[in-house]
Amino acid sequence: MKSNFPHDFALCDNVLRINSIAHKKLKKSDGFIFALNGHYMLHDGGQRDPDCLDRLLELREVVCPDRVLHFDWVISHFHVDHIGSPLEHVVRDPRFSIDRIIMPSVNDLPEGSIHVSRDYTNEIMEVVRDYHPHAEVMAIPFYSDCKKTFFYNFGGTEIEILPPDTDWAKPDLLLKIAQSYFCTDDLLYRKNQMYVANISSIWMVIRHGGKKLVFTGDTPKRTRWMTDEGFDRMCTIFADKIAKPDLFKWPHHGQAEDEADIMVHDLIDPDYILLTTNIEGASVQYQKTYPTFRAQFVNSADEDVIISVTPDDEKISIEGGKWGVNEGEYFILDIPGKFKNVACGE
Repeated sequence: MKSNFPHDFALCDNVLRINSIAHKKLKKSDGFIFALNGHYMLHDGGQRDPDCLDRLLELREVVCPDRVLHFDWVISHFHVDHIGSPLEHVVRDPRFSIDRIIMPSVNDLPEGSIHVSRDYTNEIMEVVRDYHPHAEVMAIPFYSDCKKTFFYNFGGTEIEILPPDTDWAKPDLLLKIAQSYFCTDDLLYRKNQMYVANISSIWMVIRHGGKKLVFTGDTPKRTRWMTDEGFDRMCTIFADKIAKPDLFKWPHHGQAEDEADIMVHDLIDPDYILLTTNIEGASVQYQKTYPTFRAQFVNSADEDVIISVTPDDEKISIEGGKWGVNEGEYFILDIPGKFKNVACGE
């Protein structure tokens, strides 16, 4: 079945469809449009480019050309390559109405920090006040505070929201990131502060038509020798919920510095792995670690990917994108905070 976006996305046929938005001019960016039975959801949205706006306008032209297109917005975390496009082009556009926003909680960073989660939350709340006053807004608490997951009904199917395990802005955890990743004791080191937002990503588990799809935001797995990173904790806490999905979005786009290959293969064991970066690296390391792996890689960096889950025959289909493992280089973090560049095949 060849997808015909946006016409297929306008159908109310109980087929879950997801458009992973390509970002041809960028190295990495996340944006997904979900459609199910006349309901629509934007997950993140991507970098500050018009691609997200273009797809939503295409969809509106088919669904309601003379009216407002309603959708929900689920934000994995507060970084510009995930929510820059909606904030720049969509949220103040009168052709759209946001009915619900689900996002992470604000990190409690030390005074003087680059406080992206607080700043973006404030901007989003201003947008809600001025443009979408009817919108329901929910900030997902940290799992260490709530000890539960959250369910979100989307078009008749339930999406389970997995909270970030804890607030990594706590001084002891912030120091752990600084020392382990950046070889510094400076809690206010710029990259260290920015990394807190990644580790605070919320995850989504979508179950529809006998299939399971897992979206992970940017929760990183940076080093083999560490066993208590944010990704490790999420995989431990939610092992029963994320294991053996039909599709798994590789965390942090599948960039080269990621070292989640062993956990993805041994614990998660997906059928399809989605990458969202022009600089593939995770797939190279995955192939090197597991030369006979069974998962199929698909990359949405240069071409849109359409994912369809058909409940009648319990079928998942994936179209578009670039398939297979990238040729190139990957990185191994052989000691804390130091990159070792290793060419593919060496």
